[in-house]
Amino acid sequence: MLRFSKSLLFTLLLLIISAASCSESYEQGILNRAEALMEAHPDSAMALLSSIDKQRLTGNRQKAHYALLMSMALDKNYIDTTSFDVLQPAIDYYLRKGSPDEKLRTYYYQGRIFQNKGDRDNALNAFVKGIDVSHLCSDSLSIARTLVAQALLYYEFYDLTSYTENYIQAANIYNSLSLNNQEFDCLINALNGSIILYNRSRADSLIDQCNKLGILNNNKFNQRFQGRILAYFIQFGSKHDIEDWMEQQEGGLTLNPNNALDLAMAYNKLGDNNKAIQILKILEDSKLGYDTLKYESIAVGVFKEMDNYKEAFSTYWDFSHRWDSINAIKFDQKAASIKEKHQIELMAQNESQRHSRIIWGCIGGIIILLMGVFILILLFRSKKANEKLALEEVKSKEAENAKLKAEKDMVALEKERYELENKNLLLERDKKALEAENLAHRVTELENESESLKALIDVKEELPQEVQDTIKIRIEMLNSLLASHITDNDQYVKQYDSWVMKLTEDSEGFMNSNRLAFQASHPHFIQYFEDHDLTVEEINYVCLYAIGLRGKEVGNYMKKRSHVNTSSAIRKKLGIDKHETNIGIYVRKLLKSL
Repeated sequence: MLRFSKSLLFTLLLLIISAASCSESYEQGILNRAEALMEAHPDSAMALLSSIDKQRLTGNRQKAHYALLMSMALDKNYIDTTSFDVLQPAIDYYLRKGSPDEKLRTYYYQGRIFQNKGDRDNALNAFVKGIDVSHLCSDSLSIARTLVAQALLYYEFYDLTSYTENYIQAANIYNSLSLNNQEFDCLINALNGSIILYNRSRADSLIDQCNKLGILNNNKFNQRFQGRILAYFIQFGSKHDIEDWMEQQEGGLTLNPNNALDLAMAYNKLGDNNKAIQILKILEDSKLGYDTLKYESIAVGVFKEMDNYKEAFSTYWDFSHRWDSINAIKFDQKAASIKEKHQIELMAQNESQRHSRIIWGCIGGIIILLMGVFILILLFRSKKANEKLALEEVKSKEAENAKLKAEKDMVALEKERYELENKNLLLERDKKALEAENLAHRVTELENESESLKALIDVKEELPQEVQDTIKIRIEMLNSLLASHITDNDQYVKQYDSWVMKLTEDSEGFMNSNRLAFQASHPHFIQYFEDHDLTVEEINYVCLYAIGLRGKEVGNYMKKRSHVNTSSAIRKKLGIDKHETNIGIYVRKLLKSL
């Protein structure tokens, strides 16, 4: 009977162990399937994980596995969490007993939760710890993601060197995994950092890598690439490079805040500050988020070149204040890192002392142990009090130094303002002198032009009547303009303005009269176009370029959508390749040569 009871008990024990084993295998199987689906189908992986009864999970390892996978699923399904409730089992187990890959993933998702909470310091600390074990890891994708997350925080801390290096390392990993889209994203960010750091050789290398990826035919990727190319030309290129880029890309560039700021800077470089300030105004009114520091650095230069020194000084003041604040933040971050390191050292020291106390307590007994603890507490409190006092003294000195520095900066700024005002007065005087000289020179030219036109009428009596009428009108206009200068009488100016408005309002009539004027003054010029079979309308078109108008101005004046087709037809007849030269430059050179 006793033997039978033992056999029955043994059988029941085996059944219980078997049932537990089957249950564990079932839950583990779901975890394994969810992990396999995580990268390609995170939604399906999350559905599988949600179907698991957490009460049936056995052992700390399995609970840690579930916690890490669920945290991955939440992140990949764009469900941001600020609580460690889900991940905590993985933190408790993997950071002590996990493999290097498990530690890396746990640190990464720990950092992501800190990011969601807005705790950038702890987030960066978690990512740094993850990278510290990465040399032992085989999960390249997690290493790359950690580098990218770390780079984003470096950018927020204005550590642009580390930001750029991290993205380059991540790009190399994605390249080895043949993940072109992710590699391109990293290269673009690294290019941005290299341009800001004025590292042209690295920027050139990164641009070459982007071109070699073979994905720039995709408009989405090309838009981002062209935006960085514009920033490259602004930093390293010439005005000609920027103008060429504008002709090819400006109309098709998506005007996000970053591109808008680059366009404003480009127009500032080209000297078109009206367009630059227009773009800045649109961006400011749009209420979109943009880099305020970059905006103000551009606006200062634009306002200065537009002689709006009041706005330039006000904007520069705001810019300096923001920059000082950033430097203060960077200093605080550095100080916080030093303090954190010191705290870790103190913790290690205290831990060592605790072990010593345990050993001595075992040897010396409970009484000696209690005395040692009591003395240690007194010492610790004394040290804390001294540290607090020293810290307060340091803060007081720092406040005094900051105040002195602010006063010194204010004096220097005031001195700079006075020097700038004196310089502006000198520039204004020189400008007025130059304007007077230019006006006198222009009057002389107008007198010569008037005499030349009169001579044409006197010498070429055989000119057609309509040509003579055109020349007479222009002589009268020139005489009115000269009279207004000589007599300083506004009535002549009004008469001149009235003639100009009346003459130019009728675009077709003006273009005909303009051609007739050139036919009289530059017959070989008109004959050149007639020899190349240009129609009267086409000759009228090129004569607009001859008086100094540019392509867009010609199109706006003609108010015809077909002016582009007209330009193409003229190029073809004149044998001008579309990439060879600007038609306006060609016409004006021809006018001078004939």
